[in-house]
Amino acid sequence: MKRLMMGIIVVFAAVCMISGTTIAEEKEPIVLGSIWDLVGFGGALGQTCLQGSKLAVKEVNDAGGLRGHMIKYTNIDGQSDLAVISNAALRLTEKFKVLAGVGGEDDSLNSASGPVFQAHKTVYLTGCATTPTQPRMGEYIFMPVYGDHFQGVAAAKYCVQTLGWKKIAVLWDSASAYSTYLTKSFTEAFKFYTNDPTAVVVSESYLTGDVVFTAQLTRIRKVRDKIDGFVTVPPEPQDAPTYTKQARNLGIKVPMFFTDGADDISLIKVGGKHVEGAHISTQFAADFPTTEVGKKFVKAFTNENGHEPGAFAAAGYDCMRLLLESIEAIMDEKGEKGWNSMSLAQKRTAIRDMLQNRPVFNTTTVPTSWPPAETAIYPRVPDKPVVFKQVKNQKLTYAAHMEPEEFTKDMPAILKNMGVK
Repeated sequence: MKRLMMGIIVVFAAVCMISGTTIAEEKEPIVLGSIWDLVGFGGALGQTCLQGSKLAVKEVNDAGGLRGHMIKYTNIDGQSDLAVISNAALRLTEKFKVLAGVGGEDDSLNSASGPVFQAHKTVYLTGCATTPTQPRMGEYIFMPVYGDHFQGVAAAKYCVQTLGWKKIAVLWDSASAYSTYLTKSFTEAFKFYTNDPTAVVVSESYLTGDVVFTAQLTRIRKVRDKIDGFVTVPPEPQDAPTYTKQARNLGIKVPMFFTDGADDISLIKVGGKHVEGAHISTQFAADFPTTEVGKKFVKAFTNENGHEPGAFAAAGYDCMRLLLESIEAIMDEKGEKGWNSMSLAQKRTAIRDMLQNRPVFNTTTVPTSWPPAETAIYPRVPDKPVVFKQVKNQKLTYAAHMEPEEFTKDMPAILKNMGVK
């Protein structure tokens, strides 16, 4: 028996030598998780965000991992259901023992996951949701995308100074925190840039899930000759083309402007000729990436998925890249021995500190950093440019982008008018 065991050990060692590995070389995996919704009202966005996150992980694992540590990545479908999302957050933090997590397509959905991650002192990046109040859930909650105080102000400036609009109608979803906050930000900024308190001629609301907008659009039709543009704030991609088609059929022919909730190929697939010429504020444009990382991301994503990425794929990719770059930086600081000696709690806290204190993250599609939490109007919300697209020949095409310094000087006055201190 003794000789038999020795023989097995020798054979096993030989196999390891042939494969180029040894037991001593095996390193503990980096465990990360996400809650991207694959069904329900967040499903359309969640599916494309997941594609971006998976690509970021694949690139690292294909290159041999982070300092030899492979990434073990699990996504749990939150199903756009608050109870399911809360349970998913518990599973990721307690069962899977993730170092950090990402996910969420809307502030309302993250309200179920964020508190769980915060209670477990585990970083959670709030996906593609842009409501800037989300990090108030706690110091472990970070936004990877710009906040709607940025989008609202930049979009209003673009409409006034680039498109030349002086009077507008607005349609927004009163059941969505995203749509509610962004509408307020945009309308206050629009009045600021036009220097006209009556610049928003009419503002109409609807509720998430509505598919018929006849009443709201009929009231807007009454003022169509008094407005230069029609601004809508759709929380989900399917909303924008649906009410745009209905608006056109009712004779409302003024130019359209959508915020980033509409930045999806479904806008064109559903809206067709009715959305031609529309403008969109968003996070990323595949046909005009502003960095080398962005260019490489577009190529890699297209090769992996057979089509160019939209802004939400870029958001999913950047979420994961922020965590991966943070962890790699910690490993570089601590060394292999130091990293291995850290407890799960210590690693989780180190990721939080690295996200807050690192001057800039350069492996994302756009350089990302967070202003000092002590002085920021909205802590743990990054300063990032706002991109603008236009529908041309049934394609979402880059039109322009606006750097933060081009509009942030106006923000104190605008936020004051919103009641933000």
